Amino acid sequence: MKAWGIVLTLMIGIALGVAGAILVVAPELAAPLLPQSFRAKPQLVEGEVDRKMREGDRLLLTVQTSQGTVLATFRKKVPEIDLLVQKGDTLTLGLQRYAPFADDPAIERVRKPETATRSKGDEPLPLASKEAAPQEKPSP
Repeated sequence: MKAWGIVLTLMIGIALGVAGAILVVAPELAAPLLPQSFRAKPQLVEGEVDRKMREGDRLLLTVQTSQGTVLATFRKKVPEIDLLVQKGDTLTLGLQRYAPFADDPAIERVRKPETATRSKGDEPLPLASKEAAPQEKPSP
């Protein structure tokens, strides 16, 4: 009976050790393997892009938020993010928790700055309908 108690205690210890390592030490590695109900919901942080710098295969963005400044480093989809995000844009980042340094945070939303005044030349052109009205022929 003593042997079963020792084996049971050992198995419970191993299970707690593995679960702790997965959930505390390396959550970003374990998150894709866990069911959705066990994953931590990201905290949405919104701020304005203050600086943008591309260094080879990584992109650095400095984002001013209400909680402080975040330096977001992107190593995945660098060309796409570089085209999408510009200085002055408002970003909504999905972070596990607020931290001044974020590696590959999820970009939830990008809003471009609104221009105060639009000139008449900047107005979008109306789309042509399929049933366009017949055009009048110029008179000779």
